[in-house]
Amino acid sequence: QGIPPTTVNPNARHESFWSDLLALQPDHDFLRQQLNRLSKVECLSNLKPLLSTLFRECVDFARNDAYDDPKKVHSLETLSILIRCILRKDFTGWEVMEVFTGGVRGSDQLFMVFVEMIDQLIGDETAPASLRHQALQLAIIFMCSIGQLSPGAYFLRRDLFPSICGFVKGQNTRQFAFEAALFICLLANFHRSDSAKLNPYVHRIRETVDVDVMRNICKACTFAIDTSTKTYQNIMDDSQPTFMGSVGALFTSFRPDRALAAKPVDLPRELFKDQPIEAALALLPAYEFLHANQTFSSLLLEELHLAAEKSTAGSGKPLLVTLLTLSSYILSHATSSGSPRAAAYGNMALHVLRVVVENDSIFRVFYEPCKIDIRLCRQRLPGLPVQTTPRPPICALLDCCLLWLRHNLHKKLQASSYIICIRTCYRTLWTLRREGARLDYHWQEFWRAIIGLLDFLSRSDIVTTGGSIHQLQRETLQLLDFALCNCEALFTSPQSVHECIYELVRSVSTLRKQNISADVAASPKPACPRQSSMGSIETYDPLTHILKIVTFYEDKIHNANARSAKEAMRVVAKQVEGDGVLMSRDSGRFLEPMKREEDVSGFAKYAALDGLLLMP
Repeated sequence: QGIPPTTVNPNARHESFWSDLLALQPDHDFLRQQLNRLSKVECLSNLKPLLSTLFRECVDFARNDAYDDPKKVHSLETLSILIRCILRKDFTGWEVMEVFTGGVRGSDQLFMVFVEMIDQLIGDETAPASLRHQALQLAIIFMCSIGQLSPGAYFLRRDLFPSICGFVKGQNTRQFAFEAALFICLLANFHRSDSAKLNPYVHRIRETVDVDVMRNICKACTFAIDTSTKTYQNIMDDSQPTFMGSVGALFTSFRPDRALAAKPVDLPRELFKDQPIEAALALLPAYEFLHANQTFSSLLLEELHLAAEKSTAGSGKPLLVTLLTLSSYILSHATSSGSPRAAAYGNMALHVLRVVVENDSIFRVFYEPCKIDIRLCRQRLPGLPVQTTPRPPICALLDCCLLWLRHNLHKKLQASSYIICIRTCYRTLWTLRREGARLDYHWQEFWRAIIGLLDFLSRSDIVTTGGSIHQLQRETLQLLDFALCNCEALFTSPQSVHECIYELVRSVSTLRKQNISADVAASPKPACPRQSSMGSIETYDPLTHILKIVTFYEDKIHNANARSAKEAMRVVAKQVEGDGVLMSRDSGRFLEPMKREEDVSGFAKYAALDGLLLMP
């Protein structure tokens, strides 16, 4: 109400007034109600002295009082509520300083005392675990609430990483490792796009070699990701069909209410509108450490090998496996409800897949057969082909891309996410070719999804939400061109080669509809340029190259007067077995695709919102 303490209790000294007040147990609901009803104008005018004094006194008592003094705990609780409620009011950076410190001039000193208090509490191994956890949650609330406003930079002026590492390794605090990892990532993503070189936490993530810290972060992320996956499965049981289940489904189809159904129907999209749950934020620390830290990657591979050796039905899945599983569910439903949050998680999942295939150590393990069963989403139709034998994990990763390609084609197209998906697929094929590895995969389903994307891109009414349609078209055609030139080296059977060529011949009308603007087609692209025999990079039009090959086989099929798909396949097979794939000698002209520093700062907004929801 703006009544000064001297009026509330004229006989009390300033210090004793606040000491007596903070000795009382805070009424959380009352505090939230009172703070939420305040307007921005009130906070910046008559209530500014009270709010800044309350912030200062709480920081002082949280910093100086003994651990067994209830005022310390009450101060942290009050700060958490105050910061969350006040920063909801859409203040600018300087307005935040005005409200919390009484003016911009005194902000440096008070905010640095605030950061120091949090650092000391989190890193003090003699402090009670509950108090250290409370300080960590206060820091997360501040960083989630402040967003990218300038006061967040105070946490970059002091290196909290050693304290956080000690917290993650502590016997009584390692159970909160997920929150600690989230806090590190929030700090690392503060103004990531324009000041990454100056952000100490970006360097800390890259350079740390503390295996115990990363192992605990890995376990915490695995648990959070597994929990997120189970929420999808609780909505709909999509476990792989068994023989008895198939028989039951057959008899069910004979019911009168099912007999006239033309085809299976997807579940209502509204069922998944709130997915994924906030625990899926574990994708962010998984991405950050996978992207930057080779020690973390080695740890995940060690975990994968151990899990494969003692693979049993009840054993826990390693992080790399749970990442693939959750990604499959997120990518299946990312844009079905029209939720920007779900689409942002889809983009984040695609970035995780990208950094996995760009990591050579992980990739060399991923294309080898694996005993671990990797469960993937089957909640959208058409479902993935049923697998009866163990597969290399890279097949599951391609399936995740396939699910994205199939289920997210909307008039409002997530073009930037599709570009990431296509680059991930291209990198996968390129690395398989480099390693001389052939992959037994349902390639026909994959080509149909790629052609389906190109067919959709030929529409004139698409609205993009980031990224260029022409760039997406070009990179998709480059993927097809690479596959066509290298199919004999990539696929395990001649039939897969024949199917690849036939699918392109069958879809030649879709290919001819592609319209790449002249400036895009003529400019060299770093995603997958080709190299001339002299070693210089040359520009090329992938569409023209594909159509030369496809038209050749189309003419052969036409001249043979093939009247069915089976006859057309025979013509293709005879031609390929006799002369090889036309122009496949060009396969060595593709350069390695660049590893790009992709910007995931767009996810920061949703990381902050969900991070707040995870806090008490």
